[in-house]
Amino acid sequence: MSERALAGRTALVTGGTSGIGLAVARRLARDGARIVIVAREPPPQAADDLLGPGCPPPLLFQADIGRRDQLEAVRDQLDRDAVELNIVVANAGLARRSEALETPDEDVRLMLDTNVYGSFITLQVFVPVVARRPGGRVVLTSSVTAIHGMRRRALYSATKAALTGMVRSLAIEWGPLGVCVNAVGPGIIRTPLLQPYVDAYPERAAAAVGATPLRRLGEPEDVAGVVAFLASDAAGFITGQTLFVDGGISAGDAWW
Repeated sequence: MSERALAGRTALVTGGTSGIGLAVARRLARDGARIVIVAREPPPQAADDLLGPGCPPPLLFQADIGRRDQLEAVRDQLDRDAVELNIVVANAGLARRSEALETPDEDVRLMLDTNVYGSFITLQVFVPVVARRPGGRVVLTSSVTAIHGMRRRALYSATKAALTGMVRSLAIEWGPLGVCVNAVGPGIIRTPLLQPYVDAYPERAAAAVGATPLRRLGEPEDVAGVVAFLASDAAGFITGQTLFVDGGISAGDAWW
């Protein structure tokens, strides 16, 4: 993929102020895209510094992806400012770890409302804007747990499997509009949210590395590179797919 492959395009990234979302926003910016970030919480640093040296500051909107009215307010403001979206990265999501029989109802509702409903209405609100021009790109953040079961992740796995299924149907619906719809499925990625868990349970981190064929944890930039590819012209004949960025975890294991 050539440098500045996304020059002249505008990408909206939800959950783009930290972790994988921030890495995606930074990578798309380096590839030339103008960045719009939608996040529930304000960024931890000044907008001018958020995307790194040489990159213009993003357009920042504070909104909850579980609130249609807030997403529509963002869309309407972009229309008023004549900002034409070409790429939507529906990345925002959350996880709660617990045994299935012990998962509290508030966590059930929160994960379903954020990971499934929030992702779906993000696309409902913004894809009609993207589809105004040919070559639109949609990328969702699924997870390796969509196809690789993990203990204490039952509901989270279900929400991410929903996204992996969603992209297949949306690819069929939106393909005639010229919009490619895909997902990335991160494995165990060293994000700011994961790092305290790694620090508290180093033996589990070591086990995760041992179970990963490439023998390391993933970095947010590993995922961002794949999102940038899916957003580019190089992926113009790929749709309805989930690309797992997991160091080989989903390929299987060597215990037998």
